[in-house]
Amino acid sequence: MKRIIFTGLAALSLLPFNAAADVTVKLPAVSGIDSLEYYSMPISKMISAKSRAELGLEEGKVPVVNETVVIPIGTDNGGYRVGFKLSENDAIDLFAAPGDNIVAEISSVSPFSYKLSGSPLAEGISEIVNTLRTPLEEKQRAMMAKGEPAQEDMMTIYQEYVDGLKDYINENPTSEATAYAVMDLPPEEMIPAFEKLSERAKSNILYPLAKVRYDNAVQNMEKERKQQELASGTHDAPAFTLKNVEGKDVSLSDFKGKWVILDFWGSWCIWCIKGFPELKEAYEKYNDELVIIGVDCNETEEAWKAGVAKYELPWVNVYCPDGNPLVAEYGIQGFPTKAIIDPEGKIRNITTGHNPDFFTALSNLIGK
Repeated sequence: MKRIIFTGLAALSLLPFNAAADVTVKLPAVSGIDSLEYYSMPISKMISAKSRAELGLEEGKVPVVNETVVIPIGTDNGGYRVGFKLSENDAIDLFAAPGDNIVAEISSVSPFSYKLSGSPLAEGISEIVNTLRTPLEEKQRAMMAKGEPAQEDMMTIYQEYVDGLKDYINENPTSEATAYAVMDLPPEEMIPAFEKLSERAKSNILYPLAKVRYDNAVQNMEKERKQQELASGTHDAPAFTLKNVEGKDVSLSDFKGKWVILDFWGSWCIWCIKGFPELKEAYEKYNDELVIIGVDCNETEEAWKAGVAKYELPWVNVYCPDGNPLVAEYGIQGFPTKAIIDPEGKIRNITTGHNPDFFTALSNLIGK
């Protein structure tokens, strides 16, 4: 699947730089900033946490003294993610390890410009930021100043960024910052690049995070492969029996002989909700030959029932509890995901996300 164009560029400002006892931020003279708000969390918690409450997040505000701010860092040997804001739109997020002495030197607040030093990892990341991110952000701003950029132009800039990351990885195979560069590649590029990381690149605090990103990419690529195979028109839709709002069993086999849409959703999912008007239109248009089954995931029964009532969902609604294998059986990568099943029970289409192409596919399949 294609990811949103500037996920990569945005993530650059949300990633690593090393530190440990403290991170020193040096501001330009007369910056007008009298304090910095910051946060930190252990990297180990980022890897293991299953909710925001488990992240071990600490927040605070540090005064500026002589245009300098010192942000305290904890002692977890796995390191910390640390972030601070300089304005509404400008921030630095970095990763710090005990023993490092990282300096973030802000040369300009507007336009925002900075350099990191104090460890090989921080310096490598600073090179990536200053040679790749900043020039592309300037190009992006210039395009946006002329009006809404064309999708093709945005894709061109993003591809420049990806190509630059790949060049950095190839030219600096032993740099600790290659793990940083690898993490921001799209999945199809990230997987082979991660597998070629040098031992030195694996020895810093970013590697565990890169490994998590790699594992997720592998899983998602496998899910995408599975979905493509399932939607070939030759596979029976995985069967299920789930409870409806009244607590009665609903089975997919109950609707054999009709076209079926399975809408995997949750009331927490903004894009799921945005798609309801179009889904209701399709339900009205094909009502005689189409059944829609809303399959709620990743929330409590109470939240599900409240969502069905709030959004006035007129079709069959069932609840998929945590741990049910159905999500894996359909290769669900994200929400919403919609599957079209023909009257013989074969899967004919699976679409992830709020994508108008789904309704074109539905029209072509049903034949009107």
